[in-house]
Amino acid sequence: MPSREESKEQRRRTIVRAARTLMQETNQAGFSMRGLADKAGVSIATPYNLFGSKQAVMFAVLDADLEEYQEQLERLKADEIDVFFKAVSLATSLYSAEPGFYRAVLFAAYNDGGTEFRAMFGGPRHAMWRRLVNNAREAGMLAEDVESNSFAINLGHIFFSCIIEWVNGLLSLDELEARAQYGFAIALRGVSTPASAERLWHKITATQKRLKSLHRKRRRLEQEPAAPMPEPRAANGAR
Repeated sequence: MPSREESKEQRRRTIVRAARTLMQETNQAGFSMRGLADKAGVSIATPYNLFGSKQAVMFAVLDADLEEYQEQLERLKADEIDVFFKAVSLATSLYSAEPGFYRAVLFAAYNDGGTEFRAMFGGPRHAMWRRLVNNAREAGMLAEDVESNSFAINLGHIFFSCIIEWVNGLLSLDELEARAQYGFAIALRGVSTPASAERLWHKITATQKRLKSLHRKRRRLEQEPAAPMPEPRAANGAR
């Protein structure tokens, strides 16, 4: 038989999966704790006992996503510099598969989360960027005196600001990816060693071209006239 702690963890995972399913079905972060309990097949008290609040459940959904994301990132073939850019591309590919879900849950968590939300993104997510920075420094790709915590915070800010602009409809996913990668390339180039400097400069120039192309595309779309509204018809089809 599973121990009490194992049973508790199983129920937590069940509730997190149920919450994710509810949000996927509606593309909204809103759900009732009773509806969540019914979906998970547990009593109404269980989500409160295990998480405390609906907001905490949403954070758990995002953390479960992060765990799966990091596992996928580990399986990618990338060296200590390429991995920063592939990390961005992997995230945008996941968002593109379920844009409604990710927009809803990130918007709700950001607007309702306050300091808890910032701490959430400053915890395991910061640890991931810090680990990548340490790996690049140890591989001789970044300068030895780079302070990993400070640099990881900077990368996190670059990426998260682009994500929030996408969540609020200000960027497309292609623009999110390009802007985040451009910011990463500039930041990394500033602390690069000869082993990575030229490659990062090529990344900067290539991403600049992509950003210009995306900007032109956005301008064209903004300048296109809106499709005319169909004229109303009477019930019998006459004008």
